[in-house]
Amino acid sequence: MKDIIREVKCIDMTNEGYGIAKDDGYILFVKGMIIDEVAKVKVISKKKNYGYAIIDEIIEASPYRITPKCPVANKCGSCDLQHMNYKGQLEFKKKSVINVFESIAHMNVNVKDTLGADDIYYYRDKVQIPIKDHMFGYYRKHSNDIVECNRCLLQSLKVNEIISYLKQQLISLGLDQHFRHLVIKEGYHSKEIMIAYVTKDNIKDKLIDLNNALVKKYPEVVSILMNINSRNDNVILGDKTVLLYGKEKIKDTLCGLEFEISLKSFYQIDVAQAEKLYNCAAKMAKIKPSDTILDLYCGIGTITLCLAKYAKEVVGVEIVEEAIKDAKKNAIANGIENVSFFCQDAKEGIDKLLKGKDIVFVDPPRKGLSQEVRDALNNSDIKKIVYISCNPSTQARDVLDLAKNYELVECQPVDMFPNTAHVETVVQLVRKNPDTYIDITVDMDELDLTSSEAKATYDEIKDYIFDKHSVKVSSLYIAQVNQKHGIIERDCYNNPKNENPKQPQCPPEKVKLIEEALRYFKMIP
Repeated sequence: MKDIIREVKCIDMTNEGYGIAKDDGYILFVKGMIIDEVAKVKVISKKKNYGYAIIDEIIEASPYRITPKCPVANKCGSCDLQHMNYKGQLEFKKKSVINVFESIAHMNVNVKDTLGADDIYYYRDKVQIPIKDHMFGYYRKHSNDIVECNRCLLQSLKVNEIISYLKQQLISLGLDQHFRHLVIKEGYHSKEIMIAYVTKDNIKDKLIDLNNALVKKYPEVVSILMNINSRNDNVILGDKTVLLYGKEKIKDTLCGLEFEISLKSFYQIDVAQAEKLYNCAAKMAKIKPSDTILDLYCGIGTITLCLAKYAKEVVGVEIVEEAIKDAKKNAIANGIENVSFFCQDAKEGIDKLLKGKDIVFVDPPRKGLSQEVRDALNNSDIKKIVYISCNPSTQARDVLDLAKNYELVECQPVDMFPNTAHVETVVQLVRKNPDTYIDITVDMDELDLTSSEAKATYDEIKDYIFDKHSVKVSSLYIAQVNQKHGIIERDCYNNPKNENPKQPQCPPEKVKLIEEALRYFKMIP
């Protein structure tokens, strides 16, 4: 099949933006193909059960298809969706969130329409440019190969201009061989620019003339740093940073508040969309003036400080010491006194942190919440959780775990990264009211029923298991477990037909859940 042209129809898309097609039942993942399109494709990689293909010719194009503006859109690993118009991108992201919650959390979630951006080009406030063999660009998807790019449509025009200038100067001076990366941060509102040279060794003295020429040509550059990284792995920043010019941090405003941004601290790369995201999260939480809030993974305190005006107190927690120092300074700079910040791992001492809090905001890294944090939240008295995520897959996993005690009531995708397949999501989880469960213990004791007489219906058993564990069980499985415990089955209970050798048997994990329900309804001891 490899290198053979096949005509296929796209039936779905992966969360990474690949089209999914079938060729006589064989699954093909086709880069750049959109749902319902028909195309001739060339298979470039063949596995046992699936393969990868590229488009050779579009036969029936989607109404969402457009010509990408970027000449390297199909090569660079950043813009997965430039071949789709913006309406199509927003619909794709909503559908991908729905699919993730269905496949991972086993939930039919009412996902709102994706909150779109006003500007879908030149929006990024941070860029990391790998440098190798005189090439400046971006990594090809799933590889360390660099795709050269003279103007990225996601970076600001000014940053594109500075990158082009530095590329020309570094190559002409023969200094690019000392470089691993260029890291540039730009204040969305302030327009202040920080440049960090990530070098293999200390070349401070060789950069003096370049720095002088750079700041003269671009007065927006108020900070130049050299970060030395001699490691042989893919980690971008090293441990040692030297200030070469100006100040160590730049400033910017978000939601009307001023923030200091250091090289290693996290700051949203699309401030305009971040403001929409934070306002959405605050509105979703329905914060009361008497509420005390815990903000886990708070970074430099952006969410913490934005929430402070709504609540009695907000506590921010972050593992990066430099970020916490910035957060405390940001609180002082903005005159906000009802906040406090602690530098620690979110899972360490989490039970103590949760005590006395009404609402918890979490915005974890892509790996999501740790098991320790999920367990602590499940065992807490927290009324509401607002979960912001840059990775809906790990968020869905965490929501499934939290569904033991929390109900997902709202899900809002936000397009923080137009033209890419990435999507940010914010969900609200509300603690389930234990009163909604039927407590029949008193009735059982008063009536002195034996376990075989105290029968819950199959629907009651199913509802109990699904409400508590978000797991579905069949009537057949319930009947099998009932028979195992000697519970007399009436005709309406769909007795298992043991004489049928092909009958599926209840898996051990579901046996335990059914037995738990039977104990709850006092049908077994």
